[in-house]
Amino acid sequence: MVAKTTASATQKENFKTRFAEIIKNNKNLKDQYSIQFFETAQKSNYAFTGRDGKSLNILSSLTLEETEKYKALKSSWQN
Repeated sequence: MVAKTTASATQKENFKTRFAEIIKNNKNLKDQYSIQFFETAQKSNYAFTGRDGKSLNILSSLTLEETEKYKALKSSWQN
């Protein structure tokens, strides 16, 4: 059985802050998204929503440099 890993409120806020820093110069995403956190059976997870309320695929809007930083954030935000 896998232990459930739930992110703390601080980890969630740090994720939001670090993501905002990654995209601070990205005109396509800056102030155009929100992040919703939710719990799955094994861990905390998140989803991006656009201003229209629809799910947002942020990878298509990131530069190569932003993508690399996002991947690092994604793999480490609950550590």
